Amino acid sequence: MAEKRFIQTCGFNMETEKHQRMMKMGKKVRDDGIAGIDIQALVSYYGPEVCFNGKITIEDVELTCNYFEQIPAECVEGVYFYMLTAGECYFSSEENIMDFLYADIWGTNYVDAGIEVMTEEYIKADMAERFGEKEVYLSEEFGPGYFGMPVIETKKFFKIMDGGLINVKVKDSGLMIPQKTCAGLYIVLNSPDIKAEPECTRCHGNAAGCQFCAIRAKLNEVKQ
Repeated sequence: MAEKRFIQTCGFNMETEKHQRMMKMGKKVRDDGIAGIDIQALVSYYGPEVCFNGKITIEDVELTCNYFEQIPAECVEGVYFYMLTAGECYFSSEENIMDFLYADIWGTNYVDAGIEVMTEEYIKADMAERFGEKEVYLSEEFGPGYFGMPVIETKKFFKIMDGGLINVKVKDSGLMIPQKTCAGLYIVLNSPDIKAEPECTRCHGNAAGCQFCAIRAKLNEVKQ
């Protein structure tokens, strides 16, 4: 899965000789640094009671995200928190910029592949067992840096989940170490109609909330 993502990220056309040579270089970087790739994850489930007033609150930890305002509390069935790391794809020479670039791309794609496996093979399987025949749906991924949630909120995820269990640390800035690490959450919904607009995904946030968002107002005008 990571290899397919690597080819897509690099924009390789594997039918051309040039891109075949470049892929061979990329594979060598991966093979040289694969010992540093160690995918580990933590997943925690919480019931719908943690969601109210447009916030998610677990004990003394309160997570805010503008888009939470758009999710009716009665549509929430639960929340899955996760933290996943791929470790690092080591590279031998800092002088070779292509080695650095390829190693970085490999690391990112192992994270993305890991999240896909975690979501499809664990979280959705757990949902099926937990909710039985009840129709439930996973929301988009929410997390630091997405939907207006500040990156510094990463520190709150460490209060909810012990990142040390998967050898992850967080700096005061919210940056996680190893860098190829991510944290986020899915909301389990009982309605398939609650979807975020694409423009909301990378939202930088509006202190006044979603109801004052210019993008949202424009989208509503188009719909009307």
